[in-house]
Amino acid sequence: MNVHSLEESLVIGSNNICTTDLSDNRPLVVRGVTSKTEIEICKETSRDFYYIDTGYLGNFPSVGNTSGKKVWHRVVKNNLQHCQPLTVSNDRWKKLVKQDPRLTWNGWKNYNKKILLVMPNPKACRYYNIDYDQWMLETTEKIKTYSNLPIEVRVKGSRSERGHGYSIYDAFDSGVYATVSLNSIASLESVLYGIPSFVSVPCAASPLVSTDLSMLANPFKPEITAILNQCHTLAYGQYTQGEILNGTAWKIINEITS
Repeated sequence: MNVHSLEESLVIGSNNICTTDLSDNRPLVVRGVTSKTEIEICKETSRDFYYIDTGYLGNFPSVGNTSGKKVWHRVVKNNLQHCQPLTVSNDRWKKLVKQDPRLTWNGWKNYNKKILLVMPNPKACRYYNIDYDQWMLETTEKIKTYSNLPIEVRVKGSRSERGHGYSIYDAFDSGVYATVSLNSIASLESVLYGIPSFVSVPCAASPLVSTDLSMLANPFKPEITAILNQCHTLAYGQYTQGEILNGTAWKIINEITS
């Protein structure tokens, strides 16, 4: 296929939705989990797709992004997130850390005041056929079964609230012992900040967290090499709009996943 950028592929995808022509095997570009039907058909027919969504890290106020604009966009080939580490350079990760020094690994914290329950995006719940309220109830009960610590529930607010109000780092520093989420990027941020985490479904944090809440008393804490390997992978899994438009993202993604 003679495509040099994801922008060109996006035009193909938007004009030729795979639900109408199963014989078309050209790659499809979709954005957001609301494209579940197209994603599932691509999987069933072994058709490559490129999933685009908000980037993993670097989109909130920091030294290198003082406005907190959404400058990074996640691009994943044939999946929703990068759930397994790849063998890639650390160069893009170094640039991210320079942009936001909070991403620097400084060891595990010893906080023990509360459990942070990060509520999922309703769109993600619908994609995984999970009832939002039921997930909250069942997860809360499991936490109470294995821990006596109080639970702080964090509902996903607007980008402005998360970036300029009570940020995830404010929450962490209020004494969070462990973070629990469905598949939130907050779980990844938690581990990078030195706080163990738990998730319910596969996500970018999967290599670094546990799905078993019975381990709350002794949570999984991956080695620094595993943490950095996944960080390097995620840095190669998100791109600026310019990199998507000029073909950089297309070139790199197909090189590291070939």
